[in-house]
Amino acid sequence: MSRPVVVATAAAAVVVLVAPYLTGTYYQQLLAQAFLYAIVAVSLDFVWGYAGVPDLGHALWFGIGALSVGHATTVLSDVGLVEEVHGSFGRYALGTVAGVVIATALAAIVARLCLSSRRTNDFYIVVVTLALATAAVTVYDQTPALGGGENGLFGFNLQNVTPLGWYYITAALLAVTVAVALVVVRSDFGLLMRAVRDNAPRARYLGYNDVNVKIGVFTAGAAVTALAGAVFAMMTGVANDGQFSFTLATSMLVWVAVGGRATIVGPMVGAIVMSLAGAKLNEHFPAQWTIIEGALLIAVVVFVPGGLIGPLVRLAGRLLARRYPPRGRTVTAAAAARPTGDSGGGRPVIRIRDLVFGYGSLRVLDGVTLDVVAGELLCVVGPNGAGKSTLTSVITDRRLRAQGEVEYLLQGHRLGARPAAHEIARAGVGRKFQIPSVFASLTVAEALLLAGRRGAPPSPWRRSTSVEVAPAVVDIVRIAGLDGRADTLSSDLSHGLRQGLEVAMTVAARPRVIILDEPTAGLTAHERHDIGRVLEHLRDIGIAVVLIEHDLDFVVRVSDRVVVLHGGRVIEDGPPETVRGSEVVRSAYLGTAVR
Repeated sequence: MSRPVVVATAAAAVVVLVAPYLTGTYYQQLLAQAFLYAIVAVSLDFVWGYAGVPDLGHALWFGIGALSVGHATTVLSDVGLVEEVHGSFGRYALGTVAGVVIATALAAIVARLCLSSRRTNDFYIVVVTLALATAAVTVYDQTPALGGGENGLFGFNLQNVTPLGWYYITAALLAVTVAVALVVVRSDFGLLMRAVRDNAPRARYLGYNDVNVKIGVFTAGAAVTALAGAVFAMMTGVANDGQFSFTLATSMLVWVAVGGRATIVGPMVGAIVMSLAGAKLNEHFPAQWTIIEGALLIAVVVFVPGGLIGPLVRLAGRLLARRYPPRGRTVTAAAAARPTGDSGGGRPVIRIRDLVFGYGSLRVLDGVTLDVVAGELLCVVGPNGAGKSTLTSVITDRRLRAQGEVEYLLQGHRLGARPAAHEIARAGVGRKFQIPSVFASLTVAEALLLAGRRGAPPSPWRRSTSVEVAPAVVDIVRIAGLDGRADTLSSDLSHGLRQGLEVAMTVAARPRVIILDEPTAGLTAHERHDIGRVLEHLRDIGIAVVLIEHDLDFVVRVSDRVVVLHGGRVIEDGPPETVRGSEVVRSAYLGTAVR
């Protein structure tokens, strides 16, 4: 940690320690509530800003925490009025634990239902969380025995704790939350969160279960928010329908948007400032405050999408980086190349039989049969629309409902009948997309670090500074012109450099089978020659290389075997020179009917 950061942290700690003595009880209470709202904002930034999962019902978890504490410490009449309060510490603890467990379980169920299917996306979780929060308010109001109905629960605040005491308790909880959040987002797991947010399919084809990552982060955010709600209820002695409402959820979104997504510190400051300002403005403009918040959210999203505080945080980070350069990540070749291919050269590693796939009445693959062999460079060619990319998709994700058989003969890995993309990738089948697919917010070194783990769960607290990759990856980095760009963001790379980075990422995953969809697109003739040498090296160490390519001269030069697709069928399979001279192939490319 640099000296300015240490000084700034120490100064903030002094301000927090001294501030309550410069204010009265009223502002101590407001600040304590603001600190709890800041915890909620940090948790929402963790979920929405870093994992990319929008949660429009984040207030639901807060309300569950508050209601659980209220329900555990009060006795209600038949009409929902509080008759007794049992304020033992055990009941508060029980209510807190119950609230966190219930919120965590419900969040896990919601996320699993909304994210686990191929037919669903993040939009579903927006709609479902919004609907749940709205329904929760209705259920709360219509069930007085549950939480006092429209009157809510009251009078169960934890005794013998002064406003000053709550101020320091909530400040400590906020400090711990922010510290843990910063450690996690700066860790190797933080890289995975950002990768899933930026490009979930690319993460999936590197062996990561992006759905489980989103579910885990979403659930963790709900648990932290429920804890904040429970502490809020203990401090104020109030639980009501407003704590579940979309109005509060909107305020949470405003805190994060104004503060700046994916900064942690920005949403924390945004929540504190906005909640304090809101408390005062709401006194004078109670009917207009909600409209003001909504207008502010729209203005920030349209005109300052990075937030008002986020850019300042990033600017401070850049200035500090110039004065105190951070320790970047370095890419180095492994001391000894680890065997990545299959020791049984010439043995099939993927066997495809009578593969049929289509969209409605359109049949894209029509009885494709071929073998992918270890230690062989197989090129799949064909005119546009022949089914080459679709074949790649079906091979690398068996959840696509294709008829026929795809058998993976990878030693040491047993795959089910229809393995998902991340399971196939972990077994050793790597894929490069036709259009360069990288992680916009990750640097070159960070992308290679994630790729090299091939789906192994990264540490949530460790930050790797050295990226060890196979020598072939270092060669690709050099050939593609990525030397000296380890700390360059992928979004700042040109098309050709992104192409090279994705090839390097695919090889860094140590695959046994590597499927490359037009890896030389956008490269110069010299770069194509160098990439060809790398592909030949991968073949020589036992990797099965499947190359989708249009450049027939390049195909003939590097391939051992060529398969020609036309109309979703294999019309030729053999040595490159034989295929090049085939009348059937010539007819397919010239548009003549092929029998």
